Amino acid sequence: MFRRGSYLYVIWLVFAVVVCLLTACSSKGDGKTENLALIKRTNPEPMDIINGMDEKDEKGLISKVKETVANEDTIYDVIVVKNGKKIIVAYKVKHLKRFHMKKIEKNVTGKLEEKFPKYDFIVSSDYKIFLESLRLNEFLKEKEVPEKKAIKKFKEIEELQKELI
Repeated sequence: MFRRGSYLYVIWLVFAVVVCLLTACSSKGDGKTENLALIKRTNPEPMDIINGMDEKDEKGLISKVKETVANEDTIYDVIVVKNGKKIIVAYKVKHLKRFHMKKIEKNVTGKLEEKFPKYDFIVSSDYKIFLESLRLNEFLKEKEVPEKKAIKKFKEIEELQKELI
């Protein structure tokens, strides 16, 4: 039924398919944090677009914001990114508490506005906002980040949140 040459063809075809599958499934380490962000706690450092890490921030404001949100028993991961008077607060809700997401968001927003009245908060439990904020956070960790690019990315996240409302 098969000739001798056709066996070699089938073997090469199977070999090529296996190699393609192995290379497609391998991870190069790029975006490792964001790939695991859905299922694991990433616990990123709070960042300020203008000043960078929290040490230069006024009395650890963004750390206090993160701590305030992280103390909620319904929330298990929080990311905070600050740009001037605007602060993005994105968080993940524990699985069994997801039925009360609107109530949780209202509660978190109320606490933040009460505790930090001088700032405007963009509060979201949406995973897309969390992921984009995580990408911005990773981008800010790079050494020579142009401030204009970081502000542009911040505004994109802000617009994305407005679309969700």
